[in-house]
Amino acid sequence: MTTDTGANRSSDKNGSVGNGLPASPLITVAVCTRNRVRWLEQAVDSVLSQITDDTQILIVDNASTDATPQVAARLAATHPCVAACLENQLGLSAVRNRALANPCGKYVIFLDDDAEAEPGWLDAYRRFFSAPPASRIACVGGVVCPVHEVLPPRWLKSNSNVLNWSDRTQPFKDRAGPWGCNFALHRLTALELGGFNARLGRKGKTLHAHEESDLLERLRLSGYGVWWLPSARIRHFVAAERLRLNWQLRSQFNQGRSSALMRLGMMSRARERWLFSLGRLLVAPFHCALNLLVALVSWPFQQGRLAAHALMRAARIGGVTWQLLMPATRR
Repeated sequence: MTTDTGANRSSDKNGSVGNGLPASPLITVAVCTRNRVRWLEQAVDSVLSQITDDTQILIVDNASTDATPQVAARLAATHPCVAACLENQLGLSAVRNRALANPCGKYVIFLDDDAEAEPGWLDAYRRFFSAPPASRIACVGGVVCPVHEVLPPRWLKSNSNVLNWSDRTQPFKDRAGPWGCNFALHRLTALELGGFNARLGRKGKTLHAHEESDLLERLRLSGYGVWWLPSARIRHFVAAERLRLNWQLRSQFNQGRSSALMRLGMMSRARERWLFSLGRLLVAPFHCALNLLVALVSWPFQQGRLAAHALMRAARIGGVTWQLLMPATRR
């Protein structure tokens, strides 16, 4: 169930509120947020300076318990191009689906609530949408530059929180794709293919993932293009917590679970799912043990980098195994 935010404002039947929004905007910038009042206004402000008549901003609050609803309502009351709505179903996929379902722009750009758009970001997307380099493009995304709260540890790869795939606009190769903090979708195409899988993606304090990868795979299988746009750049805040080894291990474990769910969901036949599960479960103990051995032996070397990443691989394998061992009814 969804409810509206804001007071003394007009609202549409889907629960958004706003004033003087364009009737049929080309672009909706969706800022999905939960308990991030510290960063939300900065994210919105970074886009406001780039707004033109064909663009609106939609803040979708995912049942925040801090002052986020009040800040979102104030921004919507102050800026005619801003609307705000509330999604009570917990989860990143649910709140992103809420943004897609809102009758808004032809294209929806997702910007994380702890990110800031660099100058020219919105114009880069606008030029791309106005003159697409190919037909049937359903997704495009750009550069992510990290802003670390604290100095990253030496064991973490220097490019761990960076996405800068190429210096030219082109289709992504293989299964590569943009990151969810800075990417755009053709709204109706994404909706026709079912939107984001609500079983994937972060939900509360859980670190599930791959909701973008799952949707991008469905887009590709349906013949749509996924493109890279290097001129659309953002700065993304990386909290100190995310630079700790225990957080990285939790994240990898949950990414493993999400990866297993995604792979199983792509398989239509029970026999195919059974063979996949059996194969992964048979090799998992050996693969996990090998990585743990590498971590133990290599910890004194390379400032712990090789060991840390061996531990993360072991955690990811553990997540896949855990998910595959769950009864089918809980998957």
